Amino acid sequence: MYVNIPHYYIPKLCGILAFIFNPLFVYLLLTDKKLQLGAYRHLLISFSFFNMLCSLYDTLVPMCVHEYRYAFVVFVSDGPFVHFSDLGQLALSVRCGFITVTYAILHAHFIFRYFVLYKNTLLQEWFMPYGLVATFVYCICHMALWTWVCECFFYGDFERKSYVHDSFEDLYHEDSLNMTMVIALYWEGSNDALVRSWIGVVIVTASTVYSMSLYFVLGHKIMKKLKVQSSLSEKTINLQRQLFNALTVQTVIPICVSLMPCLAVWFGPVFLLDFRWIYLSAVIAVSIFPSIDPIALTFFLPALRKRVLVFRVNVVFANSHSTTIRF
Repeated sequence: MYVNIPHYYIPKLCGILAFIFNPLFVYLLLTDKKLQLGAYRHLLISFSFFNMLCSLYDTLVPMCVHEYRYAFVVFVSDGPFVHFSDLGQLALSVRCGFITVTYAILHAHFIFRYFVLYKNTLLQEWFMPYGLVATFVYCICHMALWTWVCECFFYGDFERKSYVHDSFEDLYHEDSLNMTMVIALYWEGSNDALVRSWIGVVIVTASTVYSMSLYFVLGHKIMKKLKVQSSLSEKTINLQRQLFNALTVQTVIPICVSLMPCLAVWFGPVFLLDFRWIYLSAVIAVSIFPSIDPIALTFFLPALRKRVLVFRVNVVFANSHSTTIRF
């Protein structure tokens, strides 16, 4: 189903870029001889593969957001699951779960940085493989929570699909009853639909508040430790500061492109607020993160940034040299 030009093309472009930038980032990490990242290298590489998986799944299950009065709708806009099926409904729920995995990944970054500064011996002893496995389990639990909420509390049943039927048909010329969607309805519905919707929103909101709180608490502790740390060498401290700067940017990005749009989607209908431009841009913004995440890390790590610049200069020089010979 065609929504608009940006919604159709930008996520696909970001998906292509994700499969360019993330492998390049992995290559830089694997061939780097200056940075002393230790086990953190494995964490970064695994998350680069997640970025590509997220982009691939976003292409398979593209989403769009619709709202009508006291309801918000997340539906599949294209691909094999656009029309309702049990498998398609589960696929959409899992796609929503990918959003919170981004938060869980940032948790892992913050926790790792915290342990480096406060419990480095414990980290060196237990992270490989137990810590890395625990990180994967933690991310899967985050995804499972939101998937469960979408299946149990936001499931697109007949009542809620009927509520948005006319507005959906007027705007998209599609029958909502035949579409794959998750819906929250706050008022003007049966008690069962309203209670389920409110419970689901409370759970995902609590999960998000927890995520944001953990960022600020651990971020404060990390900054505090970096200012007074004396047991580590100056080189190590500089590296930790560079990594923390990159982590700060990595955190700001999902707050802007994921958290704020999600809050607008969840609570706009409660007050009959029309944030349609946010709804449409939110899905596009979420698809951007997997492609710019490795860029942020590369930019804030001078050793990696210099290698990229040197590679670019060499390519430009080789092209100009080849042109000169040809003429």
